[in-house]
Amino acid sequence: MNPSLKPSSTFSLYVHLPWCKAKCPYCDFNSHAADHIPAERYARALIADLDRELPRIWGRRLHSIFIGGGTPSLFPPEIINQLLSD
Repeated sequence: MNPSLKPSSTFSLYVHLPWCKAKCPYCDFNSHAADHIPAERYARALIADLDRELPRIWGRRLHSIFIGGGTPSLFPPEIINQLLSD
């Protein structure tokens, strides 16, 4: 990052959940049809990734979170809750 540029005081977060029941022919997202979604393992990996990025966002306010990419509603509600609260 250019040191003369100040980071925005707010930021938005996109959480990619790439699984669907079927791959739609018009979809350009990195998404995959699957019968089994490794939701818990994927959530742990996402949280670990976010933890590594924390130093880059200290002092900034989270403005919005968008969850998409595949079919987020296929993830169990408790996993979505974990992603939003951890």
